[in-house]
Amino acid sequence: MNYMIYAKHKDDKQFGPVDLQSGRVGVGLVFATLIPDIEKARGYATQLKEKCPDFTWQVRAAGKSKIVFTTQ
Repeated sequence: MNYMIYAKHKDDKQFGPVDLQSGRVGVGLVFATLIPDIEKARGYATQLKEKCPDFTWQVRAAGKSKIVFTTQ
């Protein structure tokens, strides 16, 4: 199973998929980064939270709306 990282700024209303290569949030699903390992995806989300604390980061199963991890 693949995973994707979603992000939402504290002023935004909804989450958007992330393209980790360009650093863009709210990209189309075609451009979102797929991560094959859940532990790597959680690690990326945790690192992103440390660098961008105004955002909330989620890891979701690709192709599903199931949230498997959220940064606090």
